[in-house]
Amino acid sequence: MSTSTTPAVPDRVELVTTDVDAVRPFYTDLLGWTYADATGGATALADGLPAAELRAGPAPARWWTVFAADDPATVRAAATSAGARLHGDDVHDPLGGCFRLGSGATAVAPGPGRPCWYEYMTVAPGDADRFHADGLGLRATVPPGAPDDSYVLLTGDGRPVAGRLALPAPLATVLPTGWMVYFAVSDPDAVAERAPRLGGRLLVPPRDVPTGRVATLADPGGAVFTVLRPAAPELR
Repeated sequence: MSTSTTPAVPDRVELVTTDVDAVRPFYTDLLGWTYADATGGATALADGLPAAELRAGPAPARWWTVFAADDPATVRAAATSAGARLHGDDVHDPLGGCFRLGSGATAVAPGPGRPCWYEYMTVAPGDADRFHADGLGLRATVPPGAPDDSYVLLTGDGRPVAGRLALPAPLATVLPTGWMVYFAVSDPDAVAERAPRLGGRLLVPPRDVPTGRVATLADPGGAVFTVLRPAAPELR
């Protein structure tokens, strides 16, 4: 199987939803976003800096992780060889997940209300690790002190760029397979309490994990995401 020689790394996020205007107030209250209008949607800003792109599109609503690569053509070829299906810039992996592939790097600056981490959720961790290695050039590494490989770091260019979580049975019935975006917040418990009152849903209540304190939510359109108070300063 062909292996990508140029790693593709998570770089930014896009929300595709049927009604962009309907979800704006939800994220304004939860993450403090303001907006700049853009063709077909809007650019979300946190403290004046770009946080995400919002685009109108067909259901189901979904947060897309956008990967950047210096040589997207090589990554497309490697991902296809590893079993992915391509539809333009959209890559549908053989496990049921999907992401977008772009060129160059325009990584979102870290900070409150902005993406701070990415994880691949799956019930087939071995298959996921092979795809990410062969298709994206990302290597699975068990964190120091971890009891097993249920959670691994995905490394590219010698640094961790994302994680992979083997979903335990209770979460596998709640969370979709594929890439999860984490947004940095100071108080996940308060965010989790507000979300249902704003038309969203609380999918996984606040809890402590090795990367910090998290809660997983769905917005009013159904798009799933996680908020995180990072434990590691570099994720803030």
